[in-house]
Amino acid sequence: MSMAKKNGFLVHVGVMMAVAGVVSVPLAAQGTAGAASAVPLQPYTAPDQSASAGVPSGWKVTQGQGTYIQMTGPQGENLSLGIAYIAHNGGYAAGQRVPAGVDLVMPYSTKLTDKLVLILQNGAKLAGKPIPQIAFQTALPLQLPAQLGQCGRFVISLTGGSTPSKAMGAICSLPVDSAGFYKNILLIGFAPASVAAQDAPTVQAVFASYKVPTAMLERKLAPFTAPPAAAQAPANAATTAAETQAILKATANAQKVSDVGAECFDLEVLRETPDRLLPPECRQ
Repeated sequence: MSMAKKNGFLVHVGVMMAVAGVVSVPLAAQGTAGAASAVPLQPYTAPDQSASAGVPSGWKVTQGQGTYIQMTGPQGENLSLGIAYIAHNGGYAAGQRVPAGVDLVMPYSTKLTDKLVLILQNGAKLAGKPIPQIAFQTALPLQLPAQLGQCGRFVISLTGGSTPSKAMGAICSLPVDSAGFYKNILLIGFAPASVAAQDAPTVQAVFASYKVPTAMLERKLAPFTAPPAAAQAPANAATTAAETQAILKATANAQKVSDVGAECFDLEVLRETPDRLLPPECRQ
């Protein structure tokens, strides 16, 4: 079962990652990053060892598995780290039925900000909640290696539900695979609009504390549909040394692409590493 369906992600409209604040420029530019570093956190590791994060005082972890961590705050905040929405490339219709393991159908060509809107609105529809109206306060694209698809950071406001809310976070829409499926991975924090600004440093601190082991991150970033297995050469004299080396080289190259993708996702999406400090393979 996909994470979105399992957790009813949009059941919270005031959801997807715990609180960004009523800001219209990057939080770090307002000194939020400094405030975030002073927020005390209690360490938490998912039972399956797939991810870890810090938990603020008074907050509760409600789920932790498969690199996904969800926690809630005392004033209606909700934070999701590493939640994945599986989409199939096709025409979008809110609340439409989809195959097991898939969350929604939407065109891969949709621009990144619209993908976020459709994901949130589709979740609300499926949960029987009012479809939120979403306005972007900031939308900053991230330049990452091609294997990570489109990535960006955002600050949004949501209205139309029982309580207006704010949210901040990051989204990556990974490349579409051979069967037309693609993953959309989010870090997102929601909070009621009335407390979003004061919660922003706390959310920022939790984001910064989120860690995923490299092997688990590579698995998360892998295509939803496994690529066809390379044709195996028969184990006989017809298998030349050159063919063997070609197979080994292709395998090594595929692993390198996976390693680079995981490293760059960790450094830029999760750690918010400044461009000047990124390794060359993460600069596009």
